[in-house]
Amino acid sequence: MWRLFKRPAMFIPLLVLVAAAAAQFITVTRDVPDPRPAHLNQFVADAPDGWRAREVPLGPDEFVEEQVEKILNFDEVVHREFSRGTVTFAVYAAYWGPGRMPTRLVASHTPDRCWTENGWTCLEMRFKERRSVGAVTLQPAEWRLFRSPAGDHTNVLFWHLVDGRAHDFGDRFTQIPDPVSWWKDAIGQAFRGSGEQYFVRVTSNVSFAEIWEDPAFQRVMRGLAELGLAEKAKSN
Repeated sequence: MWRLFKRPAMFIPLLVLVAAAAAQFITVTRDVPDPRPAHLNQFVADAPDGWRAREVPLGPDEFVEEQVEKILNFDEVVHREFSRGTVTFAVYAAYWGPGRMPTRLVASHTPDRCWTENGWTCLEMRFKERRSVGAVTLQPAEWRLFRSPAGDHTNVLFWHLVDGRAHDFGDRFTQIPDPVSWWKDAIGQAFRGSGEQYFVRVTSNVSFAEIWEDPAFQRVMRGLAELGLAEKAKSN
């Protein structure tokens, strides 16, 4: 055994193996709280006055939708589109109970990655966007302007909440995860587990400046603020 300590090339892989085995044991034996009962529909509004609402499938057919659900492994999801005339906006909200999905995997399924891999192009981006709904300040969001393969433009705001607080994606396009953050999260959660998570995405075919003050849009955003998008008080 002493020879292993004198030869780091042999000792380090052994140390990594032991650490991985210990982390796996902790993960398997850890008590995981039950997820919340179905609740997203309480916070994602139905059709506001003067608007039509429809549920949007996660894929073009049942097979693709089933594959998406397997990959994302969520406990609950709502994808609802609202339209009035030529204006449309949509809300996608997914929920994972504690221990359901590693943070790094949820954070990897952003429009930056999933949409660009399907032919979309990001034209503009802003990071940690600050917005308010009435007197309520929202947690920082990621803002993007995408162009679809068909040439349509879509404005996007998205949030990833972990234990009630917005995940910090950094000031960067997230098509490729930051390797340092990825490994830090992997090691940390192997021991403490993953917390409760939400991924919320709001899209619109017009700029948010055009639609933000619309009473119907405000109603939808107030519900999302109550779901968890409202800014949290800083702990001392």
